[in-house]
Amino acid sequence: MKTLTVDDYQRVRLPGAKPRTKFAYEDRGDGTHVLTEVKAEAKEAFPRGSLSKLITPKWNKEQLAILDGCVQGPE
Repeated sequence: MKTLTVDDYQRVRLPGAKPRTKFAYEDRGDGTHVLTEVKAEAKEAFPRGSLSKLITPKWNKEQLAILDGCVQGPE
C-alpha cells in the first residue's frame, strides 16, 4: 500500500495521474475517501447544420445595420 501526503495547499500528488485529469471525490464517512476518474465526452462545438438555424436573412439584415453604424469611410 502506498501512502500520500496532503501539502499546505490541500493538494495530493497521484503518481499514476496525468496532468489535467479530473476525479470525482466521495467521502464515505467512515474515514475512507474514493477518487473516481471522470472522462468527459468530447462533442463538436457546433454540430453540422446547427449554424444554419441561427443565421437567417433577418439576422443578416440586423448585423448589416449594426455594421453600417460602426464602419467609417475614408476621410
